[in-house]
Amino acid sequence: MPDLVIRNALHDRTGQRVDVAVTGGVITAIAPDGVGPGDREIDAADAMVSPALIESHFHLENALLWDGAINQSGTLDEAIRLYAAIKRDLTPDDILRRASLALRAALANGVLWMRNHVDIDRVAGVRILEAILPVRERFKDLIDVQVIAFPQHGMARDPEVVDLMWRAMDMGADLVGGMPHGERDMDDAARQIEIAFEIARHYDADIDMHIDETDDPYWHSLETLAEQTIAHGYQGRVTAGHCCAMAAWDDAMAARIIDKVKAAGLHVITNAPINLHLEGRGDAQPVRRGIARVKELLEAGVNVTCGQDDLQNMFYPYGRMDPLEVALITAHAAHLAAPGEIQAAFDMPRYHAARMLRLERYGVEVGAPANLVLIDATSPVDALRRQPPRRAVIREGRVLAETVQRVQLDPSVDRIVS
Repeated sequence: MPDLVIRNALHDRTGQRVDVAVTGGVITAIAPDGVGPGDREIDAADAMVSPALIESHFHLENALLWDGAINQSGTLDEAIRLYAAIKRDLTPDDILRRASLALRAALANGVLWMRNHVDIDRVAGVRILEAILPVRERFKDLIDVQVIAFPQHGMARDPEVVDLMWRAMDMGADLVGGMPHGERDMDDAARQIEIAFEIARHYDADIDMHIDETDDPYWHSLETLAEQTIAHGYQGRVTAGHCCAMAAWDDAMAARIIDKVKAAGLHVITNAPINLHLEGRGDAQPVRRGIARVKELLEAGVNVTCGQDDLQNMFYPYGRMDPLEVALITAHAAHLAAPGEIQAAFDMPRYHAARMLRLERYGVEVGAPANLVLIDATSPVDALRRQPPRRAVIREGRVLAETVQRVQLDPSVDRIVS
């Protein structure tokens, strides 16, 4: 007998009503004409069964810091200064408390994987990493948190930070990060990228960098990252986050670099909510949107996903830890409205992100791990339009969260609307 049976679910790929059987944490049967009884059964009632969601780009350690540091200008520069001023005083207990709240919200929204960037710099050294690693351990049976060592303030001319990056990887960071546009010029940006590859190759680690998060078209470290990815044979293992300067490049430059991004097998994360909020602040009308060229990247065959980035802090005062909300904002900002584009937006925090993480057997298929979310929607466009609750969140066959909603109208109202 299966451990779990999900009945009357709409398959996320086919739209067909199916029953799904789970045994030993693995999907063992998917049948439109029903499966046998299970030890536990959930009636999906025509909710969509989807593989669980993925938060591709986040910063747990500064989540929920809005009350402590208000960004009056709303700019990225002020946000970085505000965070640097309080970073040294963050305690492990405080980081654990706020990170746990963010992860709890993410889990309720169906997130079972996350990539998290942790600042490594002269201000905090590796203290924040020391606080985040226990968070990763605490949540390991609920959400897989990949930790990225992130030298936000540069390292090309700072051997101390380079040493800290090596130390961070020794301590257990999973990926090598970077922010080349935080260096003095493109030469130093190229040097930072080269250092990142040196560290990553030593640990056989993937790379995930903040790239060109600026309105200034001078910065094109995305091109350098693509070139070095090919030179090092790292195709498919490198991710570029933000890529905001693409909005400022002319079309010829953008087309040239997108071709290199495709050839390098780079994954691109667009962080539409926060970059719509932060970028373009210095523009007179017309104000640039300040996000990656999502449509052109998709049309070129580049794997594009999306990320929340920040939650209710000096960088971004909003957010609910919901990848569907981020996908909807991305669809608006990138003009994704055709059916295939809507499907792409819906797939960004799902199949696209799974490809970035190099997850095996991700999906609603026999033999795949039963990492699932029931979304109270009938189609991708319905899921994005209504932002519905997640009926259930399931990890390896174990139900981690359920949402029960009931709306009861007063009888006098019900007579009018029925």
